[in-house]
Amino acid sequence: MLSTKRRIKKASFEKIMKDGLFLYSENYNLRLLDRKDSFPTLFAFVVSIKVKKTSVGRHLIRRRLTSVVEKQLNNFKTGFSCLIFVKKDVSSLSYEKIQKEINELFEKAKILKEESI
Repeated sequence: MLSTKRRIKKASFEKIMKDGLFLYSENYNLRLLDRKDSFPTLFAFVVSIKVKKTSVGRHLIRRRLTSVVEKQLNNFKTGFSCLIFVKKDVSSLSYEKIQKEINELFEKAKILKEESI
């Protein structure tokens, strides 16, 4: 689980949605806001009830996404806020497929440090 220092607060969601850069892949949408500061990159994961009806299923998807991000935490540039929205049920996808797609989104957004790519 991401530490609270690395999580986006609900109060910031509206600003990120309004001013953030929008990127997408087959299963995910990414809203990215450059805060222009030196604090660590923050993350939030949104899994709608339309994606998975049960809360257990939604939490499973969030835990998998959190795990992917935690493995890359040291490789992110500072000063960004990232909202990751799940578009469709990815609970049946393998961990490697989820990891590959999320990392491709981060590379497209150019928020990974150069030496980590």
